[in-house]
Amino acid sequence: MNLAPILKTLPYGEVVVYDNSVRPYDWKVFGRYVAISETQKPVIYFQDDDCLVTCHETLLEAYEPGVVVGNMLDHHPPRLATYHDTTLLGWGALFDRELPFDAFEQYARFYPTDWEFKTGLGAEIVFPMLSRTKTVIEGIEWLDQEGPVFQRSNRMWKQEGFFAETEVWLERAREVRNRITAGE
Repeated sequence: MNLAPILKTLPYGEVVVYDNSVRPYDWKVFGRYVAISETQKPVIYFQDDDCLVTCHETLLEAYEPGVVVGNMLDHHPPRLATYHDTTLLGWGALFDRELPFDAFEQYARFYPTDWEFKTGLGAEIVFPMLSRTKTVIEGIEWLDQEGPVFQRSNRMWKQEGFFAETEVWLERAREVRNRITAGE
């Protein structure tokens, strides 16, 4: 995967690319969280490898300490409805470096943060659900390298059971959030 087009757009200085294909373990999307240990920066930015984020200035303006600022697209009403009380991370997200680990610690009071949590969709859904969030509704450009990257068969959303797994993790994350809010 040629990441040069993405890297050229990033205004954040230090960049850590976590490529599971060249690491000792395939952490899948949890590689993002493992990569946090490779920088000392206090604010972290995430982005998927299949898009060009075009709203960095908007994300930076929306950033505030203690809040996950995520970017979502407005052209897909079912997705907006599914994530009505949280935000997504893959189309550009800014947050304080300790926020995901605080969320994982809260979650671990009720459920394990095991291999399934880390290599499935658990961490990716639990982190923003158990954090204060803001969502920016901006555009992205899909990366096109020998055809749109987001259409490749290896994309997470194209894997069998992805949407059912998403629903399970959203339900569990909401349950944990509600239990915490209730004082448990």
